[in-house]
Amino acid sequence: MEGLTIEELIKQSRQAKGLTQASLADRLARASGQSTITRNEISRWERGRRLPLAWLPWLSIVLDLPLALLDQAVVLSRAKRLGVTPPSVNGDRLTLFSDGWTRESNEAMAAGLVIESEAMSEESALRVAHEWLIVEPPQLHEIRAGRRVGHSLVGKIETRIDHLRHLDDYVGGTDLHTLVSQELEATATVAKEAAYREDVGRRLLKAVGELCQLAGWVASDAGLYGRARTYYVKGIQAAHVAEDEPTAANLLSSLSYQMANVGDPREAATMARTAVKGAERSSTPLTRALLLERVAWAHAKAGDSAITERALGAVDRVFEQHGDGDDDPKWVYWLDRGEVDVMAGRCFTELGRPLKAEPLLTQGIDTYDATHAREVSLYLSWLADAYAQAREIERATEAASKSLNLAVKVNSARVTDRIELIRSRLRPFADTAAVRRFEDLYQSTVDAI
Repeated sequence: MEGLTIEELIKQSRQAKGLTQASLADRLARASGQSTITRNEISRWERGRRLPLAWLPWLSIVLDLPLALLDQAVVLSRAKRLGVTPPSVNGDRLTLFSDGWTRESNEAMAAGLVIESEAMSEESALRVAHEWLIVEPPQLHEIRAGRRVGHSLVGKIETRIDHLRHLDDYVGGTDLHTLVSQELEATATVAKEAAYREDVGRRLLKAVGELCQLAGWVASDAGLYGRARTYYVKGIQAAHVAEDEPTAANLLSSLSYQMANVGDPREAATMARTAVKGAERSSTPLTRALLLERVAWAHAKAGDSAITERALGAVDRVFEQHGDGDDDPKWVYWLDRGEVDVMAGRCFTELGRPLKAEPLLTQGIDTYDATHAREVSLYLSWLADAYAQAREIERATEAASKSLNLAVKVNSARVTDRIELIRSRLRPFADTAAVRRFEDLYQSTVDAI
């Protein structure tokens, strides 16, 4: 069944097992313990109206399909819609570095697509993302030209990576995954096939590591957790060879963050602490604050209240030590006081301490404007969760409704999963007018999220 889109794969597998759409929905509901899945939802998947990102693990169980095959089918569906070539996949392994890295010809990359020196906005981000998707990455033009790679080419690649990071602020992971994986494949091709000096090669591998981190992040945001794990592991290898300890630590820490969310949080906590230790000699205070946040999050997911508070205290102390940012890696640009407060609020929400969480979440959310729809939607969902725990149902549904209205603007599996979790939190109060209004709003927007 390789080479099928996700809609084709689900339909053919369902029919091969003699299942109707309704019976598949019933089996998924029983396997997952969730009652929200319906025949209409299966129909939307098979018509290509929606990607079943949050349901891939349960589809794997019910249809007896490898999760990697389902992941690949999702990638093929997106590529077909966008009219682009998907990254090559062999089982559960991306083929980025399958033959090892060699150096053969190339020197400088022709001027490629760049973002003009304008303030980034939702509109310009979507425009640039579209342009980058329909035009082949310029790195490949230089490979064909047969010239030698120098610092000029790597500098342009680094600029493109920075642009991609800022695109992620406005474009959800589900929409951005194909673009970032395409850029990673092109840059890895340069690292494999070009000729260059050792110092240039180290910069190239550092760039590959940073792209793997970004690719892992957007894949995880899209619900492609197996794919994200592969990106992170490959990136750690590249950053290690490049002797880039902070990027390697960020990759390991990002993997721990995913594991805390969808795996074993105690293993995630060990991994997060390893990342902190591995970068203690070479990381800036802002970088250490980010790595310590992942330690706090993993322990919060594991229910370790005292350890979480100690880690959050360390985040505050280290964050206050950071200076003007000149020495910070570019990938930590987004961590500010508002983000530190939001993470603390999320941790306290996970620990069931809503009164401590609410002011932190509120003041953190207030630092964002509506252009950051994904982040605000996510953080409002934790605020709604905190209010629900405190049994302030009117305020919970108000925050949940704001989160839902923003969710329709982004294509993020994390946002979708959070909306479903808030619905489950509010279900015990289903007889209240506020929850009924929220459910009505959900039903009117469900096709858009």
